[in-house]
Amino acid sequence: MFLQWLLAVTGVAFIFRVATHLRDVWWYPLQISKCLQAQGVQGPPSFPIVGNQPEIVRLLAEAGCKSMKPSSNEIVPRILPHYTRWSKIYGETLIYTFGSEVRLTITDPELMKEILSDKFGHFPKVPASPAVRDLFGDGLVTSSGEKWAYQRRILNSGFYVDKLKAMEEKIAELATKMCHDWESRIVEANHPKGVEIDVLKEYLNLTADVIAHTAFGINYEAAKTVFKLQYHQVEMAEEARKSIRLPGQSLLPTTKNLYRWKIRKVIENNLHQIVKKRLHSESQNEMQHNDLLGIMISTYKDQMQGSQNNMKMSIQDIVDECKTFFSAGHETTASWLSWTTMLLALHPEWQERLRAEVINVCGNKHLNSDKLNKLKLVGMVLNEVLRLYPVAPVLFRCTDRDIKLGNLVIPKGTVLALLVVVMLHNKQQWGNDANDFNPERFSNSIATASTHPLAFIPFSIGPRNCIGQGFALMETKVVLCKLLQRFSFVPSTTYVHAPSQLGVLKPKHGMQIIVNPIDS
Repeated sequence: MFLQWLLAVTGVAFIFRVATHLRDVWWYPLQISKCLQAQGVQGPPSFPIVGNQPEIVRLLAEAGCKSMKPSSNEIVPRILPHYTRWSKIYGETLIYTFGSEVRLTITDPELMKEILSDKFGHFPKVPASPAVRDLFGDGLVTSSGEKWAYQRRILNSGFYVDKLKAMEEKIAELATKMCHDWESRIVEANHPKGVEIDVLKEYLNLTADVIAHTAFGINYEAAKTVFKLQYHQVEMAEEARKSIRLPGQSLLPTTKNLYRWKIRKVIENNLHQIVKKRLHSESQNEMQHNDLLGIMISTYKDQMQGSQNNMKMSIQDIVDECKTFFSAGHETTASWLSWTTMLLALHPEWQERLRAEVINVCGNKHLNSDKLNKLKLVGMVLNEVLRLYPVAPVLFRCTDRDIKLGNLVIPKGTVLALLVVVMLHNKQQWGNDANDFNPERFSNSIATASTHPLAFIPFSIGPRNCIGQGFALMETKVVLCKLLQRFSFVPSTTYVHAPSQLGVLKPKHGMQIIVNPIDS
């Protein structure tokens, strides 16, 4: 009798679980789609549970196998081939289903402003997948609500203007070291046409060294294992993004999950050691560092002493923030520098204009904020590079309730796909030359560069804008100036132009550039 009762209860629980799952992956998405379709928003037909995901994955794979002409900046069909195809049929605002997520595309800058500037939490970030949480932990990128608010308050002080100024000298020192290495390679090669360098690889190493020194008070070697394993985590997160996720799949001891857990454990162990070493050094009355890690440790110690009742930060919180800044803190800048180098190599007239400005303003002397702020042409070029090759082509938000947005009532649970890259290449916003490299469009100001003052948001806007955008801009300017003072760039015939989103938008096969000293 007891066994029969147990089997009955188990059966009912199983049926309830299946019914709940079907409700979440089929019934709710169906109702959201019907609601939006009733308001005139259309999209491609989708299948239950998987939605349009198989077609999207197929189109992305087809686009990824093709390369582009190096002179072409028309990246939207490559990055978003499914949207490119569907928007011709259903219009710019359309719906599609990715697994169980019903996604509504947003390309209008005014609507993006409303979503990203919301201070009431009605458009939260989409919950991160397990693979993304492995990469960022519960840090600024993935956390939400009250936890995110106090994390942001604590870390904001690490990016004050005076802190950024203090970092300039170290960035210049590390950039100069890279330049000396390039000069040695050029001398050793002794080739009249210069030496080919994969600048993406060089910039990744440089910016990793920079973030290690400036944010954590260590060198690249001390964190090399973390950086290298995080690259694997990015690849796994990208693979997971294109895969259909089943409930509980991330908890099964599959080969991939075992490898993922192993990497996560090694990274966490390394970061725990870095944090513990700093805690020990500061407890021995050594000079307290005023970097991000120092700020977090100071908050933690004050909390332990009872003087920070409104701030909470555990050792695990510190480790999670380390994960976030180790990864996001260097790949963004490395990608930005890579695309800038490519475009300057393709447009030698702009390369010469920038070099002349840098030499005129900075000479060969020490760079500082006052000089960097005078580099108008450099600023114009960097803005144009970010417009053509935004580091984050798409942002995702979701609705926590039924809410009115523009002319639509968006049902609770809808995922909003903010197609930043589409907006940045939109000819209605930027003119018929929207896919051309034309820094002159930023000659007056960012607000007047397009038909809408908020059509240029490469680092997002609102409460969750990129906390490190000032740091990234300063670092990019310093490194670029150091390079322009010493080298000229021309495209390499071995370079394959294949922009790909792997974490951030970066060259899929590296960035091969021919480098020469400017006096050659």
